[in-house]
Amino acid sequence: MSKTFTLDCINLVCPLPVARTKKKLSEMQSGDILEVSGDFGESGENIVIFCKKLGFLVLESQIEKEKYFIRIQKP
Repeated sequence: MSKTFTLDCINLVCPLPVARTKKKLSEMQSGDILEVSGDFGESGENIVIFCKKLGFLVLESQIEKEKYFIRIQKP
């Protein structure tokens, strides 16, 4: 059974959101879902690029200039 985790990246700018997302995903099991939110849209874009590059499944991606919400599933 998969679990859902959350990661709050409010008030963090690159590269911290990407680094924290990477760390959290490395601690999770296959099938688990990570929900990442933050308030610096460029970081959200970088998280999506990072995840796709490494083969993670981006289930949802809402990115605006001032905030983002991303759901990622670990393969």
